[in-house]
Amino acid sequence: MSQSSDCIFCKIVKGEIPASVVFEDEHVMAFMDIFPIAEGHILLIPKDHYTNMLDIDLELLPHLARRLALLTRQVDKAFNVGGVMNIAANGAGAGQEIPHLHFHVIPRGRDANYGFRFPPGYREEMAPREKLESIAKKIQEAA
Repeated sequence: MSQSSDCIFCKIVKGEIPASVVFEDEHVMAFMDIFPIAEGHILLIPKDHYTNMLDIDLELLPHLARRLALLTRQVDKAFNVGGVMNIAANGAGAGQEIPHLHFHVIPRGRDANYGFRFPPGYREEMAPREKLESIAKKIQEAA
């Protein structure tokens, strides 16, 4: 298992830091966030150290995605508030603070004062099709 000696999540995996574990298997671990945005806020991590989705082992990804879906269903059933957010930030520019891939699973009702928000007025003008096609091509060529 590949881990980083100075990573807080790797220390949780190794049992050096306590955690309230919700689920664990040989590849992933889910535990309660110690700074919860809402009751039921869980973090899901791979046990191996990956910084984010930019370096995750693609063979591990289907297992991680399955666990994310199952945890989302469990949180929805346990809290029944109308919704559940799944959030992962990839890199400092996206707001990632801990450099170990993690997904937030957060119960969220319609009236919650937290969550992803689009900027005001973002639907006022559609992007030109030519520009969208150019951006799509740029992304395709980056494969």
